[in-house]
Amino acid sequence: MGRCVRVTLLVVVLCVFGCGASSAAPSSPHRQRVAGMTFVPAGARVRRECQQTANAVQYAVPCPGLLPQGMKPFPPVHGCDLQIVSPGDKPSCGGVEWHGWFVGDGEVVHGHLLVAHLALQGAPRVIVNPARAIDGPAMFRGSRVDPRGKVRVAGKLMHWYFAPPATNQGSAFAGHLVLVWNSDGHTYAYGFHVLQTLAAARALDLELARHLVATRPHSER
Repeated sequence: MGRCVRVTLLVVVLCVFGCGASSAAPSSPHRQRVAGMTFVPAGARVRRECQQTANAVQYAVPCPGLLPQGMKPFPPVHGCDLQIVSPGDKPSCGGVEWHGWFVGDGEVVHGHLLVAHLALQGAPRVIVNPARAIDGPAMFRGSRVDPRGKVRVAGKLMHWYFAPPATNQGSAFAGHLVLVWNSDGHTYAYGFHVLQTLAAARALDLELARHLVATRPHSER
C-alpha cells in the first residue's frame, strides 16, 4: 500500500526555474521567516524520532534541524500512524516492501486550513529513477515527475522535481516540489507541498535542506 494523504483543493501557480545549478550555503539553526512560514528548532521529539529511525534502517537519516512552527505528524490514514520521521515498514503502513526505507509526514494547520505539508523519504540504496525515489516501492506504473532544476547545499548536489498529482496518485508527494539527492549509497527525497507557488515551495525546501543534520545509527558510533 502506498502512502496516502488527504485530497485538498489547490491552486498551483506555475513558475519557471532555470536548469543550471545554484548554490545554497548551510546556516546554523535559528528562528527564520521564509515564504510566510516561521521555521523554529525541530526539538527533542524529532531528534529522538530520527535516532530511532536511523537505528531501525541502519543508515544515516538527514534530520530536520528547523521545521515550520506548529508542524505536527500527519493524522493517521487507514491505521498508518507516521511521525515526522519513521521507519517505512511500520505496522499498517508500508508493508514488507518498505523494509529499509524511512518516511515521514508533517503538516501545519491553521483552523481547518492546511498551510504546510512536508513529506520526506530515504531509500536503503541509490535509486536511479527519480519517480521511484519519490513514490517509493509502491510507485504505480506510469508515474513520472518533472525536473525543476538543481542546487548544491553543503556540498551535495540536489535535484528538484515536481510530482504532478495526476501522475503520482496515492503518493504522499503528490503536488510537492521535492529535493532528491544521493549520499553514501542512499537516495533521499524531501519536499513541501505547493500550496502557494513553486517559488514559495522552493524557498521552504531550501530552508529545510540548509538545516539537515545527519543522524547515524548507534552501531556506527
